[in-house]
Amino acid sequence: MTVRVMAGTGDPDAARALVGLLGQLPGAEPGPVLRDSAALLDALVQAAEPGLDELPEVVVVHETIGPMPPLDLVREVALRYPAVGVVLLTADPGPAMLAAAMNAGARGVIGLPLNYDELGARVEAAASWAAGVRRHLSPGRAALPAVAGGTVVAVAGAKGGVGTTVTAIHLALAAHAAGRSTALVDLDLQGGDVASYLDVQFRRSIADLADIADVSSRVLNDAMYVHESGPALLLAPAEGERAEDVGDRTARLVLAALRQRYEVVVVDCGTLVTGANAVAVETADTAVLVTTPDVVAVRAAKRMVRMWDRLQIRKPQDTTTLVNRHTRGSEIQPSLIARIAGTRIATAAVPAAYRELQPVIDAGRLHDLDARSTVRAGIQALAVELGLAAGPLPAQRGGGRRLRRADRDRGQMVLETLGMTPLILITLVLVWQAVLAGYTFTLAGDAADRAARAAAVGSDTDAAARHDLPGAWADGLSGPDVARSGGQVAVTLGLRVPVLFPGAVDFPVTVHGHASTVDEKDTP
Repeated sequence: MTVRVMAGTGDPDAARALVGLLGQLPGAEPGPVLRDSAALLDALVQAAEPGLDELPEVVVVHETIGPMPPLDLVREVALRYPAVGVVLLTADPGPAMLAAAMNAGARGVIGLPLNYDELGARVEAAASWAAGVRRHLSPGRAALPAVAGGTVVAVAGAKGGVGTTVTAIHLALAAHAAGRSTALVDLDLQGGDVASYLDVQFRRSIADLADIADVSSRVLNDAMYVHESGPALLLAPAEGERAEDVGDRTARLVLAALRQRYEVVVVDCGTLVTGANAVAVETADTAVLVTTPDVVAVRAAKRMVRMWDRLQIRKPQDTTTLVNRHTRGSEIQPSLIARIAGTRIATAAVPAAYRELQPVIDAGRLHDLDARSTVRAGIQALAVELGLAAGPLPAQRGGGRRLRRADRDRGQMVLETLGMTPLILITLVLVWQAVLAGYTFTLAGDAADRAARAAAVGSDTDAAARHDLPGAWADGLSGPDVARSGGQVAVTLGLRVPVLFPGAVDFPVTVHGHASTVDEKDTP
């Protein structure tokens, strides 16, 4: 999360020191330092014109600013812009000044000379408060929690090899893709593979925070690694023996600090219950237990849930079980797993498609998994279900899923039928036109025979030819032409072939009929 900071001081030396320290704060975006109270208020007025989103999250007021007294300036900013956190810098940070500053509306007081850790803590607290106020003032942001109330998701495995780390990584990627500031913590302290899956070379790990009494933003920032895919990583130690350094106290301090800084914190807890990952499962807003639909994994999931319950880490009803490598043909279906483990079952299920994963796992670039992958789609559906990402909720399993399949089948049939309709129509037209052409040949032959018999006895050949012709064909009659030779009389005539609807349009093709008979007029 980027924190925009506006500062005001009348002391050039204090301005340089303030800009230097603010520039070192992680996520801070300091603006120019204003020389007096009038310039600072004018800058806030200009920033507020486009809307609430353009205001800085934090305003730092130095006691040397003028001409307005610093406490009056703090009160003015707090009254005009309640969604801005104001921090006062003073050489006298005693109880009397602290009470006066709080009454004026300041969100923090920092003693002079400036200290990096204190400045970072106060700016971060003021920014979190400002984010919470803006969340309530802006209905469109109601779905996004303030950083101060970040969501912690603990992902644990029923046993090794069920896909715990893959699930945790892609939950973090889904949350980051949804615009949430995200941290991924590897608490599988002896065998963590997050670094291997994401092709990360690192020196610092969570073990470096074991002896820190106060995990500040600066300390946390030094131990974390921002991955190219977006999430910030706090990795397990490369040396498995250092896992003993990370106890429950360290885990509690680190997770509390991460919750303050990030909107989503995903914790890979591995498959073993230690003091550190027990704290993660206990304090998490959501605990996800990953299993596969086989007897060994389901029994392990049941043991894990019962152990959490006995140790008072987490109740079964507060745990969500994710079925990985799910197939419709499996004998162990999610509903059975829910009854055995006694937990809530995730509506989303990750299909069995290791071939999609193998290339990116072998390359150590799990974040490059194809967006069209069914595995990625399944974990994305889980992220939506847990509220980590936006999107339509997955439909209920069973009847709802069968209904979706039936709807897809019907939709596919409709699309295929619509696609075939032009071809069917063209075929019918051609067949009908061929029928009309054949019928025209038959009519032409019959008309020629009648005309020839009429010519043989000296009757009207035109009338004889038209006698039984339908109107559409009679109108297109050409001829008949009569020829006599050697005691024979021959008649030739033509009929135009109609197009589709007889009588409407004639086809530019004429069918000729020929007939001959004995010329009775020349017979003695």
